[in-house]
Amino acid sequence: MNILETKIFLDNASTTKPLGSVIESMGEAMREFYGNASSFHKLGIISEKIIRETKNYILEFLGDIDGNFYFTSGGTESNNLAIFGANNIKNLKIILSSAIEHASVYNSIKYLENSGVKTKYLIPDSNFEISEQELENLISSNTDFISIMHVNNETGMILPIEKISEIKNKKCPNAIFHVDAVQSFGKIFIDVKKLGIDLLSISAHKIHGPKGIGGLYASKKINLHPILFGGKQQNKIRPGTEPVELISGFKTAVKYASLNIQKNYEYIKKINNYAREKFSKINGIIINSPDSASPYILNISVLGIKSEILLNFLSENNIFVSSSSACTGNSKSHVLTAVNLPENRIESAIRISFSIFNSVQDINKLCEFIKKAQDNLII
Repeated sequence: MNILETKIFLDNASTTKPLGSVIESMGEAMREFYGNASSFHKLGIISEKIIRETKNYILEFLGDIDGNFYFTSGGTESNNLAIFGANNIKNLKIILSSAIEHASVYNSIKYLENSGVKTKYLIPDSNFEISEQELENLISSNTDFISIMHVNNETGMILPIEKISEIKNKKCPNAIFHVDAVQSFGKIFIDVKKLGIDLLSISAHKIHGPKGIGGLYASKKINLHPILFGGKQQNKIRPGTEPVELISGFKTAVKYASLNIQKNYEYIKKINNYAREKFSKINGIIINSPDSASPYILNISVLGIKSEILLNFLSENNIFVSSSSACTGNSKSHVLTAVNLPENRIESAIRISFSIFNSVQDINKLCEFIKKAQDNLII
């Protein structure tokens, strides 16, 4: 049933449309490779091979074939496994994170903070910039865990991962460095060795793969312990029967992303630039995302219209955007609040996020209906 034949999907930071090849590979796995990977018969061995090949492919793409990789249910679990699986809470001295993290990191860090762990937060300014001096001030010899996202899921801000790694290696070389790369993996080149990343969280459904599967990269030096308990799967770090069909779809999505990463980036950049140009010509629109942001995400404020009202108006016309992170529901954006944007911009902010399935015609249609909203909804 296709009840939304003319839909325009511009909410790709929350999830993406699966590739046809992903759906096909998952179907094949469900039909043919349904054996339990822990079984020693032929079907089990085939399933185990699919899992092993996918792990190796992802590790090679990340630049560390000797590292470890653990499949999880998605970015949230990966972030939790990184934060709670790499640390002994009793021994933690100082954690460094940022005030604009995804809820799965932000709330995990807050939990540790409430448990007595001292926490410091990077807070970008209203231009979404973090000074090198602030990094120097916040990272100390007592910092023992750093958890920073690569690309912010609401604004597309690219955080200074390389500079953080450089200062960490100078001041606290033994600190563990975790990066939430859910919004950058498969879209921006990441070399975990060159960037000095110890733990990296990723998710399949942000790169046209299936929901319910993600993973955590861990360098060889990291001694993870499980946060779930069960069988011996994945070296007991993440027990449970591996979903071979999801992993097969994940592999297909990663292969596509890795082979087309630069071409896709350039295509999305053109759409983003076109959107910025169009929005700049509409009175009452302010672009919140910095110029240096990932082109895959564009945050704007349509002044005078509360974001949920505009969201519903666009949705009624089969144009789909979001008001903030899909994981925050209807609550006010903690990201835009953290950088002290004016209240009227926060209340009227929407997030537009692009994929390879979008076109400039989608932007034209979006602008058309934003203008209609301004004509009809602003009192």
